[in-house]
Amino acid sequence: MTDMNDLMVDDVDYWLDCLPRYQLSSVQIMLESGKSFEEVAAAWMSGSVAGTTAPFSSGLGPKIFFEHFMDQMHDLLCTGNRYEEERAGIMAGFKPKQTGLAATISAAIAPHLGAAPAIIAPATALILCAVSKMGLGAWCAMQTQRRSNSPDGTPTQQPGPLPEPPPGTDEQS
Repeated sequence: MTDMNDLMVDDVDYWLDCLPRYQLSSVQIMLESGKSFEEVAAAWMSGSVAGTTAPFSSGLGPKIFFEHFMDQMHDLLCTGNRYEEERAGIMAGFKPKQTGLAATISAAIAPHLGAAPAIIAPATALILCAVSKMGLGAWCAMQTQRRSNSPDGTPTQQPGPLPEPPPGTDEQS
């Protein structure tokens, strides 16, 4: 059986060559402009799914959708949460440099996002480029930290009891 870390091939062309030409050319233009893999993935998700993210809120829909996508990638690659069968299948069925891994990962997480695998495939390939460049362990640690922090970088608080309503309101018991 192959270890997940063994599948993270440090070869950008390996990850991106699986994309259809029309997706690949858009991704390459963004990468050539100096954007990072993650920035291009976020831009792709914002442009591709901006009109279909209503379940993830209004206004912030694309950003929240990308965050949810990153959570799913983290769960599959790092924690196994929700993805025990998919992870086992990937590790048993894939060898380093074998084609189809990005598509398989896209197909595994797409149902959790309510998206088509073809729509998220470029973002998946781009994030796998980033993972392969920095190493799976480092990427997992960074994503664990991201998930444990609020957007302003401070640790998130567990929700506490609701505050008492101000005196004189109808909601007071």
